[in-house]
Amino acid sequence: MKTVRVYRNPDCPKCARHAAMHERLDWLDRVETSTATPRSGALSMGEVVVEDLRDGTILHGAEGFARLARQVPLYWPVLALLHIPAIRSRIDRELRGACDAACEIRS
Repeated sequence: MKTVRVYRNPDCPKCARHAAMHERLDWLDRVETSTATPRSGALSMGEVVVEDLRDGTILHGAEGFARLARQVPLYWPVLALLHIPAIRSRIDRELRGACDAACEIRS
């Protein structure tokens, strides 16, 4: 049963790559990815939000990643790293649309 939905910008190749990785690692079938516009509004390039399908909560940045990570066992070790301010800040920045040339797919 799907428990979280990951919304991403449909034009962002980096987001598409990450969404595909979430789906590959999700052997419990809890994660759904979507390019639809979430209730919180349109997403900028590189921005990702997570909706908890159990209660409808929309989470941004590191909070959203933490909710996603709780659903995918291979991400569980990363949860401990979110307590380190520099790592949490980096994840938060990456998921809130801090996208530049990094959004392009490198050959």
